[in-house]
Amino acid sequence: MLRSLRLVAGAGLVLVAGAALAQAPGTDLYPLKPKSKWVYKGPDHEVTVQVVGTEKFNNKDCTKVETLVNNQVKATELYYTDPDGVYRARVKDEKIDPPVKVLALPAKKDATWKVDSKVGTQAVKGEFKITDDKATVKVQAGEFKDCVAVEGADMDIAGTKTTVRQWFAPGKGPVKMGFVVQGTESTLELKEYTEGK
Repeated sequence: MLRSLRLVAGAGLVLVAGAALAQAPGTDLYPLKPKSKWVYKGPDHEVTVQVVGTEKFNNKDCTKVETLVNNQVKATELYYTDPDGVYRARVKDEKIDPPVKVLALPAKKDATWKVDSKVGTQAVKGEFKITDDKATVKVQAGEFKDCVAVEGADMDIAGTKTTVRQWFAPGKGPVKMGFVVQGTESTLELKEYTEGK
């Protein structure tokens, strides 16, 4: 009898935890809780990224994220999480078709996924790869261990050769981003993170 009660209690815990994970916005590697905020230091400016709400889009419950430069909104994006990854579904008013997976889940080294999408009328093509799932990244906000490094080398973004690199830290999300556009490199490093509620 006691064994049966433990099995029922264990099954209940798994179901509740599974439902909570399925409903949670983002993941531990990309926590998209309401009012989460990341401040990045760029080469000559600061960039603030903040979760500002939720929105239903293409039958998905999405998290709305704004990017600000010099306190002016430069982009609004919609993200959602599926069991296999975190996806970007819209940038500004442009639908991404199909949505672009920005982080594969579970995040395992050497995982790859192809991108062949349109943002409005602009093509985005290439492949992302998790190059490391135990990286240590040191930025102004501190040193982060067990980061997941994602790279999209030589992507074709609207006809421009672009390499994208992101490092996702557990409990913090993107702590470093690097971009190489037509041979010019720029980096954003996390300066400050405020966890949402």
